[in-house]
Formats: sequence, C-alpha cells, structure tokens
Amino acid sequence: MGRAALGGAAAGARRGARRRLGLRARRDVWGVIFVAPAMAFFALFSLYPTLYAFYLSLTRYDLARPPRFIGLENYVGLATSAYFQDSLRITSQYTLGTAIPIWVLSLALALVFNRPMRGKEALKTLYFSPVVMSGVVVAMIWIIIYDPNGLFNTLFERTLKPLLAKGSLFWLTDRSLAIPALVITSVWRSFGYYMIVFLAGLTAIPAEYYEAASIDGANAYHRLRYITLPLLRPTLLFVMVISLIGAFQSFGLQYVMTQGGPNNATMVIALQIYQYAFLFHKMGEAAAMSMVMFAIIMSITLLQVRLLRGGNIA
Repeated sequence: MGRAALGGAAAGARRGARRRLGLRARRDVWGVIFVAPAMAFFALFSLYPTLYAFYLSLTRYDLARPPRFIGLENYVGLATSAYFQDSLRITSQYTLGTAIPIWVLSLALALVFNRPMRGKEALKTLYFSPVVMSGVVVAMIWIIIYDPNGLFNTLFERTLKPLLAKGSLFWLTDRSLAIPALVITSVWRSFGYYMIVFLAGLTAIPAEYYEAASIDGANAYHRLRYITLPLLRPTLLFVMVISLIGAFQSFGLQYVMTQGGPNNATMVIALQIYQYAFLFHKMGEAAAMSMVMFAIIMSITLLQVRLLRGGNIA
C-alpha cells in the first residue's frame, strides 16, 4: 500500500508538472502572438533602416550609382573634418543651452502649480499651448518676433538700449545672437510639456511625507532637498534624457528660421545630415553622420539607465 501510494503521488506530481508546462507553453505562445505585430513594426521601421544606414555609412553613394563599399573611409573623413567638428560643437551648445533652462523652468513652474492657487488650470493650459503647435508655425511666429522691427527689438529699444547704446538687434543674422534666439524659441515651445511631466511626478509623491517633515520642523528647502528631489528622481532623469535627445536631434527650427546660417553659426548635425544627403547627394557621409549621432544618443540613454539604477540626484 505504501509503494502504491507513493507511485500514485509521483504520477500525480508528474501530471501536475506536465500540466503546468503546458499552461506555460500556451501562455508563451500567446505572448509571442501579441508581441509579434509590435516586433514586426519595430524591425521594419526601426531596426532595418538603422542597419541599412550603417551599411550606407561604409559606402560611397550619390543616388545616381549603386553604393560602392569603401570601409571606414567616411568615418575617417568625419574625424578630420573641421566642418563636422564645428557642427558637433554648435549642436552641443544648442543642446545644453536648451535643455538646462527647460529643466529649471519646467520644474519651477511644476512646483508652483502643485500648490493650491486660483486660475492655475487656465495658466497651465496657456503654458502648454505651444507644445501642440506645429514646429513650422512656431518658427514663423518667432521669425516675426525677431524681425528688426518686431517685438523683441521694440522691447529692447525701450529698456536696454539706453544702457547699451546699441541699435536694433538682428537676432537671426548675427552670429552671436542666432543660437540664443533659437534656444529661446525651443525653450518656449517645449517647457510646457516637461512641466506637465513634472506635475505628474509631483502628484505621485504621498502627502504624508510632507506632513511628517513639517511636524519635524523641516522648512521648504529641506522638504525640496530631502523629499521632493529624491522621490522625483525617475521623473527628473526622464526629463533630462528626453530633453537632451530632443534638443540634440533638433532640425525644424534651424531649417525654417536660419537654414544653418548666418555663416553656418546654427548648422546642427541633423541639418548637416540633411544637406549632405539631399543637397550634396553624399549619402554615405550623411549616413556616417547619422551613425555618430546615434552613438551619442545611445550613450546618453545608457547613462540615464545607469543613473536610474543607482546614485543620487539630490
């Protein structure tokens, strides 16, 4: 009886294990079925173009003749190209000049709107409205504002001109002003989106933490330093990385407002890629530039993942 009971128990255990394996296999099959469309979309519209762009970066291709393999020659050319190095410098200046004010301004406004106040919904809508505008529309609006007879110069003449003793500013045709002008436009257009992201992160912080800190005598700075910023770290990192990547890939404002001028002062990498590919018909060099941009953006993303897993922002 004992052996029979043990044999029956073992057989039951085997049947249970087979049943669990069958359920897991069916679950895995359905998982693959549900994921397959997204994976196919990713492979067709992201992975394949990326791999083909890498192949083109190893060739000389002018759209008129088939690609001719030349190895790393395009990358060697970029490493010694003063034109490309200037583009990297300009892109870095524009990226940092755009991202840092966005971080500060969007977080500051989110902290303000996270408190009870009258009319804050209307103000949030007002600040967010540029986000839903087309990039071309934003560029055209600011071209008018930056006109020598436009709003900025009118304000300048009434406020700063007596101090600086200088005439009208040519925002988009002066090498020293073109990048700041684009930065102002980009910040105006983008900070409302990141403000909403920060607000979502702030509302997810339990109010009990602030109540306990107030009972312990913590002032506003201590609550911000030791509660808000540490608990907002995932949101901070998301905003930092996405805003840096978005600024680094900027193309539309430069294309519409300055065409890379004056004298290539706003020639960011994305605009240079466009010129090499569709104006100069140097697809291999353009693909190599895009691979360099991809490597830089991937580095920023990996840094974000590393910071998200550990380390302190506050």
